Amino acid sequence: MMSIDDLIDGSIGNGQLTILLVATRDLRGQLTGRKSVLRTTVESLAKLGHRVIVAHFGAGKDSDASGSPGECEQVRYVRIDGPRPWELMIQLGSGFLPGRKSLNECLYLSGRAKTALRDIARAEKVDVVVTDMVRTAVYGEFLGLPWISDLDDLLSLRYGLLAKGQRGLDGLLGYHKAPALRALSWLVRPVLEIILRREAAILARREIAVAQQAGLTLAVSPTEAATLASASSRSIFTTPLSVKGPTGVAPFEDRRCELVFLGAFSYQPNRDAVHKFDNRILGELGSCGLEDVCLHVVGEKGIGYEFSPNIRFEGYVEDLDDELQKYKAMLVPELLQGGIKTKVVHAALNKVVVLAHDTAITGMGLEPDVNVLTWKSSEDLAVLLKRVRSNDDSLPVIAENARLWAEANFGQQRAEAKWRKYLASVMGKSAEASLGPETIPGRERAQTGHNGLSQVAEALGR
Repeated sequence: MMSIDDLIDGSIGNGQLTILLVATRDLRGQLTGRKSVLRTTVESLAKLGHRVIVAHFGAGKDSDASGSPGECEQVRYVRIDGPRPWELMIQLGSGFLPGRKSLNECLYLSGRAKTALRDIARAEKVDVVVTDMVRTAVYGEFLGLPWISDLDDLLSLRYGLLAKGQRGLDGLLGYHKAPALRALSWLVRPVLEIILRREAAILARREIAVAQQAGLTLAVSPTEAATLASASSRSIFTTPLSVKGPTGVAPFEDRRCELVFLGAFSYQPNRDAVHKFDNRILGELGSCGLEDVCLHVVGEKGIGYEFSPNIRFEGYVEDLDDELQKYKAMLVPELLQGGIKTKVVHAALNKVVVLAHDTAITGMGLEPDVNVLTWKSSEDLAVLLKRVRSNDDSLPVIAENARLWAEANFGQQRAEAKWRKYLASVMGKSAEASLGPETIPGRERAQTGHNGLSQVAEALGR
């Protein structure tokens, strides 16, 4: 049997591949959780010796500079155009309404982008295409090259939950501006739940179709990877994530006892989670004798809800490690879906004790009372906060265990090794044979007892 090295080296004379990453946004600039994942992809591929062309939607300027030292010669960024307003309206009528395409895909489906990507693939002799989320999967189908689909989260699950909350169009539109659609948002609010449920159903079908068509499919959450694997009868693997840790760590005992939350409010689940904490959980903590709890939010505030003075916005910070090391504990409340939370990894590397709702760390391989503290109710959280305030002797040990967990699971070498295998697999067109089943560190694979759409529908609660 051919080795991984043989598969890679045999695909191109000198072992170097040209990889086209179709991204929903420019990866440079202010860091977000999704950008961390995509930057890991680019950095890993470049360090493996491959050329990477990042074709991205949205704001940004064409540049040969990657924004990361040592990659300028191997990584190039190109901006591509989304649909024109009239093109978007046609796609909504011919794609979304008949159920052929999700609204998420319509927002990024552009004739100009197709032409640009086809020209790039031909001119640069692209070997492999990597698509970012289901939103750009159509371009993997269109180009007809070896294709890796990185779905991020299962959007079908996210939009099923959004339908129940009816918070508005922010989460529905993702990171795409779509001014024409936003201008019409007031028209759709009365039927928003119907639209969201329809979107969730279409996305469930599309995620299965993508998993069955792509050479290799990735998801951030091991739990969601198992769900899609059962639904599609295909092996789904996890997206590598590397988070660079700090060069030094401040003493634990010198830090504040106040809580920190990491996450931009341009991402609706972050905003909803803090809003719930502010409006409900803070009052319940007060009933437990903790009336003075403050939550410091690191990240852009964005627009939306009003918050009490107990929620203090620190804004976006360039030196995240330095900011996190001011705190002893990070709050990770109940979030919309259970993917790998980059905020947890950042906290662990900086020896900040994570106080996580037990649903927020599903599939991450963390062990309660070993490297994380978990809570279900406000009363549980109150007990943990009192431990933080009393400088419980076990907290530095838990923080150190979390740091070791993060270094073991989210180091650069591990990410590079995964991408090397993924490329070998897709170039060899035998993902099942090359990779085999993937294990989830620290946790058993989620048990699934149904196949096809019924599994995704069950997860959606329909």
